[in-house]
Amino acid sequence: MNYRILFTIESLFELGPVEELKILTGALSARGCEIHIAILGEHRFEPNQWLESGIKVHVLNKDDRTPLHSLRDCFSIVPELRKLIHNLSPDLVHAWCGQAEILTLIATRNVPLTRQLPFKHLISTQLAIPRELGFRHQIFENYLGDDDNFTTVVPHASIKTKLIELGKPEAQIEIIANSAAPQQVSEKSSIRKSLRKQLGLAKDSYLAGTVAPLVHRSRLKDLIWATDLLTCVRPDFHFLIIGSGSQLSRLQRFASLTEAGDHIHFLSHPESPVIQGLDFYWHPHLQEPISGNLMSAMAAEIPSIAVYGEGTEEIIRHQETGFAVNFGARDEFARWTKFLIEKPQESHILAKQGRLLVERAFPIESMINGYLALYDRKLESI
Repeated sequence: MNYRILFTIESLFELGPVEELKILTGALSARGCEIHIAILGEHRFEPNQWLESGIKVHVLNKDDRTPLHSLRDCFSIVPELRKLIHNLSPDLVHAWCGQAEILTLIATRNVPLTRQLPFKHLISTQLAIPRELGFRHQIFENYLGDDDNFTTVVPHASIKTKLIELGKPEAQIEIIANSAAPQQVSEKSSIRKSLRKQLGLAKDSYLAGTVAPLVHRSRLKDLIWATDLLTCVRPDFHFLIIGSGSQLSRLQRFASLTEAGDHIHFLSHPESPVIQGLDFYWHPHLQEPISGNLMSAMAAEIPSIAVYGEGTEEIIRHQETGFAVNFGARDEFARWTKFLIEKPQESHILAKQGRLLVERAFPIESMINGYLALYDRKLESI
């Protein structure tokens, strides 16, 4: 098995969907596959780790410092992507999350009076529950995806159910659960010290954090309110929001209007590992079932608190592997974090049990073998 695979993705932002892609492509490259990654949007990070693994990275967007806009950027990206596919002749084209799917679908359609694109199968991975689209937009996307040679991979049944509701055939959807790379727990102390220095925090301060797109459905205001509640009794507590998005300025203003404004920090483009530098991880929504970021925190033995429901109930066992809270329950985030601060021994036990659950229930080999089996099955059927 020496496939040539082209992955398309919005950006190589080091957290979120890229963590899962890094696990998969690293394993594929080690097994002899030729891996190419096409960046369709922002290119703010040098892909050194990818290049060291023998992975080739291509930047297609001429405006590579701003977020991807599918309609605006379509006219420049689609011809570049088609050209790249012609040059590489990949066995598979694999769109990885977000707007990469719609742009890749457009680019891989065979257009009359043009050369037929030389690839055998198109796969898409979606790690978040899809947003509701306008009627015409949804019809157009369903039309593009109505092809027996197109398969969508999701990590959880709740995403599959939503895609079926939006008109995608069930036969085109496969479930492969996320995983998390093993973390060097021994490095936590140095990363923690470096992160506090970067944020200008005292060495003995406590820091919770979350990784999420800065959009309404990430429920980040709930966590800002929770910080406001907790700092009333724990002035040594701070909260870090890691990510970028359209609501950055609104969230900053909202945070500034609370008493905890000076305790809330934003980091849009971290240049080094940050999750391992946190004392606690907060997960306030159900939009990313089997969240890779939540599992990464737990794999690094970071005590985690998450909204309980579809997609988190498989990871968070209340008071055993983490703390489960009700949807929108800001006070519960504050209450359980206070408990973890004041009960360090219990916090350590909880974090260790969380790491063991992630390692046992979501092994990396299971995710990799799931994708390999899918690739083999699709290519052998052609």
